[in-house]
Order: sequence, then C-alpha cells, then structure tokens
Amino acid sequence: MAQHVLAMMSGTSPEGAAAALRGRAERPDYIALLPRIAVPTLVVVGEDDEFTPVSDARLIQRQVPGATLEIIRRAAHMPNLEREAEFNAALQKFLDTLPPAAAAER
Repeated sequence: MAQHVLAMMSGTSPEGAAAALRGRAERPDYIALLPRIAVPTLVVVGEDDEFTPVSDARLIQRQVPGATLEIIRRAAHMPNLEREAEFNAALQKFLDTLPPAAAAER
C-alpha cells in the first residue's frame, strides 16, 4: 500500500498537489447542508484516521438522514487501501440494503 500511495503522490504535479491542499483548506463548512441529503448514504472511516476522525464521521452520520456508518478497524485515512477486504465487505453490505431500482443504477 505504501508503494501505491507513494506512486500516486510522486505522479502528482506540485501545482496539482498545492491546488488540492488549498482547496481543502479553503472549503466551506457543509454541515448545515447534510440534512438535505436524500439518497442512501454510507459513511466509512478508519478507526485511526487523524484527518477525518471517527467523531467527525459520527457527526456526518447523525446529520444525514438514515446514513449508515462503518468504522474500519486497524485503518487510518485510506481504509479502502489499508483494509481492502473489510472495506469491500462494508460496501457490499451497504449496497445489499439498497432497493432494486438503486441497485440497478450501480
């Protein structure tokens, strides 16, 4: 996983990385908009994520009507890469709860 992330980071231009960091730093607070989300929502967080801690994920879950929260154990900010099997199982479990029409759109 470390090699994969290093390759992604190394392949990013300094301008692109700077723009991404600037965008993250300057983005507005969208918490007030979360209650408007009207689609099935899965919030996934690594239990050791320092950038988006579990407390933030719980806040998102509480604000999005009907949202599902999955905490991936022994993972940090990239649970899809760090704990791929657990992440995929959580995603599949969520997808299995969707109504047939939503599932057909996958």
